[in-house]
Amino acid sequence: MLDWRCDQGRLAYFQLAEVPNIAKALCAFDGQPLPQGEEPDSLRKLLEEYSERPFLPSHYKVWRNYSRVFGFLMLATKVGDLVVCTDLCKKVASGELNGDDYLLHIAKNFSYPSPVHEDYQISEEQVWPFCATIKLLTSNYVFKDKPLISIDEIINKLLGNSIDGTESLSTYNDISSTGYSIQPEDDAYRQIRELILFISQFSFLKWDNPYLILDVASKDEALKIGEAFNVAKIARLHDRSAELLQRGSITGELFTQIRPIEAILNPFDIDFTEGSKAKALHLRIERSSKLKEMYFARAMNPSVCNMCTRDTLDHYPWADRIIEVHHLLPLSSPIKVEKQSTSLKDVVGLCPTCHRATHKFYSNWLKTQKLSDFKTHIDAIATYNLAKSYFVS
Repeated sequence: MLDWRCDQGRLAYFQLAEVPNIAKALCAFDGQPLPQGEEPDSLRKLLEEYSERPFLPSHYKVWRNYSRVFGFLMLATKVGDLVVCTDLCKKVASGELNGDDYLLHIAKNFSYPSPVHEDYQISEEQVWPFCATIKLLTSNYVFKDKPLISIDEIINKLLGNSIDGTESLSTYNDISSTGYSIQPEDDAYRQIRELILFISQFSFLKWDNPYLILDVASKDEALKIGEAFNVAKIARLHDRSAELLQRGSITGELFTQIRPIEAILNPFDIDFTEGSKAKALHLRIERSSKLKEMYFARAMNPSVCNMCTRDTLDHYPWADRIIEVHHLLPLSSPIKVEKQSTSLKDVVGLCPTCHRATHKFYSNWLKTQKLSDFKTHIDAIATYNLAKSYFVS
């Protein structure tokens, strides 16, 4: 049984809001030798320029502590003394891929044993953890009307049965319980949990600890998603760097070809999206029924608009869910929700009029700045607050 290992404790660097920023920094460093000895860490300087994340500790070279993060994300590796970026890294940095497209590539190409780890051996059998997880989840929905799975169920059924992710979707319906378990306080459990949190960033998934939830409109849609997760079997190489570059080579379908996002648009969306996949993805996330359910279950004043401050129940006492959920993260970044969190810090509730007006403000602001998306989480929040400051009551 292969362990499902993650670069534990570094989950903040795996957020889709940060991946493009890290990719841009790595692309700016592409082909350069890593600094040695007392030389200034020029890679750290670039990462700090593009990313909001701290790459600590500062007394170590960045590559020493974060090479596994870059490898796990399939962004870059070291060839000799040079940093070399993958095709995937270049496309993420250029904005050619949205979050779903990027995650689908990771899901189909990431397997254990992984060349990210120093003890990598090509003689071991492969397991594709993300494909196996999505197939189990979609199978539960399609065949059992159960649109969620827990971490314990993933451990029991997938690891307990040595499922590798190559099986057909129907096979997952027949997987039996094994009694295999891992205690939540164990390191192995925490690493599996972090893997699931990472993949929960798909726009059609939601995380409600300890459950991964499939948030789709129908079983047909669920089936289409499950069938998209066919593993990418490629030649395995003894050279870890060469294999990582091979896994980061862009081939096959994009998620937006499998599940077109334009279908969610209506005439009121056109001015905001203007054909942008990232913006359309953003709208789809905001319209998630599961996200709205979570907001109303946990927000302190779920009927109050954050922009105009009106309580919608005062005006429409017969309708208790007029408020819409607005996502504050950069447009291509799906939300991650933790049950232990005190609030849904990445979203605000807006009445429909304020919500539409906010997107109009975003569209105008991005055009003025000649941007297709916000560069950072801070920029997105600042722009929302700017829009809010212009509101006239």
